[in-house]
Parts: sequence; structure tokens; C-alpha cells
Amino acid sequence: MPHKTPHSRGMKLTARTKSAYGAWSSSYDSDRNPHIALEHPEVMKLVAPRKGEVILDAACGTGKYTSEFCIAGARVTGIDFSKKMLAIAAGRCPNANLALGNLSRKLPFPDRSFHKVNCAQALDHLPRLLNPMKEFARVLKPGGILVFSVTHPDMNWGGYVRKDGWSNRFRLTENADIFHRRFCDYFEAIERAGLAIDRIVQVPVSKEVQAHLTPKSYRAVKGRYQVVIFRLKKSSRRISCR
Repeated sequence: MPHKTPHSRGMKLTARTKSAYGAWSSSYDSDRNPHIALEHPEVMKLVAPRKGEVILDAACGTGKYTSEFCIAGARVTGIDFSKKMLAIAAGRCPNANLALGNLSRKLPFPDRSFHKVNCAQALDHLPRLLNPMKEFARVLKPGGILVFSVTHPDMNWGGYVRKDGWSNRFRLTENADIFHRRFCDYFEAIERAGLAIDRIVQVPVSKEVQAHLTPKSYRAVKGRYQVVIFRLKKSSRRISCR
């Protein structure tokens, strides 16, 4: 799957990704996303939503995580740049506050608004990493938690073959912009945003997606890291990544 490197056409590229997710919205929930399938249990453990907490689900899409945070008793706000995705989330999450917004820009929330922020599989689509990281830090309360997941920087897609061959599926990699980043890129943005790493979870290809791969492909890629999840804390003390 091809990746791009960040460059100056940020807003145009974001618009392309926005269009892609709008097109994908009608089949998003039925077209199981291997990344989400693999990361879901770990994300829920790392976010650990609790009754009464105020949580932001950034790039909430159709509301999968939003709805689960609501069920846990949290007060949830979901934000996404796709009106079509938000329309589906509204039916799925009647108790959530949903807002249209772009993670490349300033978030429409006051400072120190949330106990926790979740951002699943969205930062890969943004041409710049530092701005959204700073915004997440700004809207978190002191001691607050940010959990974000992205494609693992070391993921090798060679030999990764779906059973359906993608023939009848929406192919995000052909319609949206995806930026490949190294671990050091994340570490630098985390430090400059004033956040501290609490935990890093690397998620390998496992039986969670076995049914979606050809037998030969699954044998070839089983155990290969596909997703990485960061759990960060807002701290008054900056960490050093040297």
C-alpha cells in the first residue's frame, strides 16, 4: 500500500481524504477495517472509559468508539470532518455530542475541556502531526490522557492479501492521502506538544483478521506488527527524546 511524505499541499490533500471518507461512509461499518479489528481491545483498555468522564473521540467516523464510551457512562463528544460519517454516528450514538471539524485546524473546544482524547487511525491522513498533537494537549485537563493509533511505522504490506482481493471493496489507499511516519516523528511531536509517553502497544497481525486474509497470506504475515497505539499523559513537565 503506497504512502506519501508530508509536503506543502496540506489543505488540498485533506480535502481529498474528506471526499474519500464521504464515499466510504455507506459501507464503512459493513466493510470491516482490519486496523480497527486488531486494535479495538487494546484501545478500549488504554482509554478505559469511566462513568462521568468527559471524552473527546477525535475523527469519530461512524461512532464505533463513541458509542462504546457512552455505554461505559462517559460524556462523549465526537468530531469528524465527514458529514456523512457524522450522520451515521448520530443514529448510533444519540447521547453523544457530535461536531463537524477538521483535525488540521484549531479544535472548537475550550482549553482543559476533556479528561481523555481518543484518536483512532486518523493522524496517518494529516500532512502535519504537530498541530493536532498540540490541540489535543490544549483541550486535555491536567493529568489527562490521549490515546491514538496509527499504522505501525515498520508495517510491511508485502504478502498481505485479502481473500476478496479488494475487487468489490472501497480502497482507501487509492482515494485518500496516507503519510508514512517514523517513530522518531511521533516522539518529536509528542515532546513538542508537552505530552509524556505512558505506554506504547504494538499490535501484530493475529487471528482477529485471519478470516479476511488468504491462508497463504496469513501464514506469511502472522505476527508482523500492523498497528501501534500510544497512550500519552498531559504533564507540566516536558520529556526529553534524545
